Amino acid sequence: MNGRSETPATTALQEANCVDYSTRHSRKGYFINRKSAALMAVVYIISLVVTGLLVFYCVPQSNCTTPQTEDGAPVPVNRSHHVTSIQPKIRSSNRLPNHIIPTHYRIQLVPFILEDNFTTAGEVWIDLECLEAANNVTLNINDIEVYEDAVQVTQLLQKGNLTIQVVDHLYNDVAQTYSVILGQKLIPGESYQLYIKFLGQINDLLQGFYRSSYIDPDTGQKRWLASTQFSPTDARRAFPCFDEPAFKAHFTVSLARPANMTSLSNMPINHTEPMSEIPGWMWDHYDETVPMSTYLVAFIISDLHSLDATMENLATKNNFRFTVWSRKFALPQTSYAAKIGPRILHYLETYFDIPFPLPKQDMVALPDFGFSAMENWGLITFRESALLYDETMSTEINKERVAEIVSHELAHQWFGNLVTPLWWNDLWLKEGFATFIGYQGLHHVEPTWRNKDQFIRDHLQEVFMLDALESSHPISVPVEHTDQIREIFDRVSYSKGASVIRMMNYFLGEDTFKRGLTKYLEVHKYNNARQDDLWQQLTFQAHQDGSLPSYMTVKEIMDTWTLQTGYPVVTVIRNYENHTANISQERFLLSYKDPEIMSKVTWWVPLTFTTQERPDFNATRPRLWLENVQTTMVDELPGDSSWVLFNIHETGFYRVNYDHTNWRLLTESFQNLSDVTRAQLLDDALNLALSGQLSYQIALDLTSQLITDVEYLPWSAALTALDHLDTMLALTPAYGNFKKIVLGLLDKVYTNLEFEDRPQDSHLDLLNRAKVLSWACRLDHHLCVWNAKNKYHQWMFQEMGPVASGVKETEKISPNQKEVVYCTAIKHGGADVWNFAWKKYLSSNVGSDREHLLEALGCTREPWLLNRYLSWITSNTSGIRKQDGPRVFVAVANNVVGHSLAFNFLRDNWDVIQNYYGVAFSSISRMVSAIATYMNTPLQLSQLEKLRDENADQLGTTTQSFQQAIEIVHANVEWMKNSYEAVNEWLEIYSKFHFQ
Repeated sequence: MNGRSETPATTALQEANCVDYSTRHSRKGYFINRKSAALMAVVYIISLVVTGLLVFYCVPQSNCTTPQTEDGAPVPVNRSHHVTSIQPKIRSSNRLPNHIIPTHYRIQLVPFILEDNFTTAGEVWIDLECLEAANNVTLNINDIEVYEDAVQVTQLLQKGNLTIQVVDHLYNDVAQTYSVILGQKLIPGESYQLYIKFLGQINDLLQGFYRSSYIDPDTGQKRWLASTQFSPTDARRAFPCFDEPAFKAHFTVSLARPANMTSLSNMPINHTEPMSEIPGWMWDHYDETVPMSTYLVAFIISDLHSLDATMENLATKNNFRFTVWSRKFALPQTSYAAKIGPRILHYLETYFDIPFPLPKQDMVALPDFGFSAMENWGLITFRESALLYDETMSTEINKERVAEIVSHELAHQWFGNLVTPLWWNDLWLKEGFATFIGYQGLHHVEPTWRNKDQFIRDHLQEVFMLDALESSHPISVPVEHTDQIREIFDRVSYSKGASVIRMMNYFLGEDTFKRGLTKYLEVHKYNNARQDDLWQQLTFQAHQDGSLPSYMTVKEIMDTWTLQTGYPVVTVIRNYENHTANISQERFLLSYKDPEIMSKVTWWVPLTFTTQERPDFNATRPRLWLENVQTTMVDELPGDSSWVLFNIHETGFYRVNYDHTNWRLLTESFQNLSDVTRAQLLDDALNLALSGQLSYQIALDLTSQLITDVEYLPWSAALTALDHLDTMLALTPAYGNFKKIVLGLLDKVYTNLEFEDRPQDSHLDLLNRAKVLSWACRLDHHLCVWNAKNKYHQWMFQEMGPVASGVKETEKISPNQKEVVYCTAIKHGGADVWNFAWKKYLSSNVGSDREHLLEALGCTREPWLLNRYLSWITSNTSGIRKQDGPRVFVAVANNVVGHSLAFNFLRDNWDVIQNYYGVAFSSISRMVSAIATYMNTPLQLSQLEKLRDENADQLGTTTQSFQQAIEIVHANVEWMKNSYEAVNEWLEIYSKFHFQ
């Protein structure tokens, strides 16, 4: 395809949208009769005399005046009816037909951001190119009212334009489409323009064009703003459009606003002029965009403030601007993002060898935001905790999160924006790459953090658990319905996608990998691509560089990783007499299955290994491959006194199991291995034992070696893997021994790190302390609990009484102690302790601190407090923002006391929760996943299945989460039946030997 084409190539677009319109046209839709249409036209003529829709002669507590016409009359509001409504979703295809494509949108919006009148008066002119003859123009709308009498379709001719008669209007709520039916067929190769005037909603769903608010701390006044979240399928809520990624076009946006507010969009403002229809309002007219998909369009109307972060050496444009925005009172918290953002963007220009194509980049912290962030081209939006960092209040983990997310979103400006997946089945092609490349940018600005090593724990090992489920899905997965699209915004698309990309980077070599990426981006820029397009460029580069043998292709290798569900466990069985090993692969599953079932699936597995006799942990290029076969042999290995270790630095996306002798040799040498390798062995061993493929004696013997370990990576891997044992044993007689043993293992690292931060602490020390203290206090380590409670109570007393001169709140509890101090004190305290934390949450100006407090409030052991807390997550007036409701629910569900309360709340309030949170952002899916945590009995399994079955017709985007939660609980039930006694026995023997 032509990389500079303003619209997708016809053949690619048609393949991406292979829908028979005649079939779609016959579906039952939503029809408006002629009388209703006439009534709408009358209302439309009256209401649009001034192009706006506003009611109220006076709006309380608002700095902006009520919009009026030039003669002083208030602008009326039209609320006659809505085209779409909430209905049970049918999980069938709702793709657009492909007989016509957009090339340019001119969008004009008048958003009214006033209480009881959150509407948008809009107009859109869409230039179209006809590919196939048809008598309709069909595009997406959702929660938009079309003024039908104003709709026009015009054929664009060199000698004057020709109006095409509009004979009907068809709506399909399920498909979220609107069809303009024409009196004659469109002619292939001809150009047309569609004009629509409409009424839109500024909703409270955090999707589409939505409203947000905050309280001005000076005046106590609620300040409103409006922003957008269009990905994946919600641009259609803001303006009628062809809302699929393949329909790239140019956009020219005009936004109306009160003079005391500011607007932002993807491009710089071209010019501003007074709005003649409404005194005191302004029009902001923006430059035309480069070709882009609808989900990347964005605009904001607000009174946010900005910090200029422009770097002189960024890009090739002298007038390039980099700006960070937030609430006025949070603006100092933008400094860190402003410092690293331009540096990362400049690094990525160098990494890809392609300049950033836009003349500006804005990053905006919003009070309400569903995702962590969104990569809108030139206007990246974030929730506050993902962009703002206050060194006196935010933790080191928060700082790392800000840097990671900023880098991730900036990487999207190339992977996702410049080159966009043709359809959502290749979501991973942008999210996996943004995750992997984002870590490269993060390493550039914070090289001492060892983020490339942390990637293994944060992404590769993290997604291993999810992808070990039979109900997981391939990285590249067929999706047609909007619910299915939303479901795949998960760790498989992000973390597994990034992990197999990392594997590619290693087996191709970084130089070949980067050159191939640059070629791919150059060939397809401003256009769409499939994963096969990437494989083609990487294969060409690899053969040119000699990085792959001529008989191997990247497609042949990577299709086994992207088109198949799951990943392999590679088993190494050594023959110590003849110094060989048999290498085999089979799919790794959480619940071990018969090998005859699993052996049907194989992968191209790059094998790296080293030995105790000649250790070389830098040999990360594959020494041989399992070439999509089950077994192979390795020879010239050492004897029975030396270990071998496969998958060096876990560069391959697979687990490794060994014969018992090799496990024993690795255990004996554990302390002599690197921290990355120790983390790898712990994660593999404990999860192999969990699945029944390794005895718990071997796995726990290896884990006991941590008694002398003080480093972050091994402890992080081990404690994450031990979470499963902690939840399975929590209500069993074995838990006492488990607590005692884990506390014993933690003793040295706890003593080494101490409770307080130290000036010499490294980044990993700070992360390690936070995790170690969290576990120590959770398991009731006496000194840890005392320190946490004491610090919290001192804070309370100082807040409630006179504060010593010169003592600031930020000096009372170190930011890195907050999570453990808050949770531990609330866990061991009463209502007074809980209420104090709640008040601090309501008054906090720091997003990350508010999140820590919300999570800690779920630590109480008072059931009535937990039930009240849960009830607040479905209330707009409780103080809990909709974006944070799932965080509260998960905090309660992760509490052994609150787990059953959370399940009951979800079961008893399913309809309320669905209506409140809607289908976006996996909010309810996160709740469903959380309730599986402590479930391990047949009764609990049946209760979960009953909850699913009772709501089978309205699962929507939670369908996959229910499947996975039920599979996890089933595996937990099997674990209790098959593994509990073995673990209990090991714990008893270890306790007797070490503690008696």
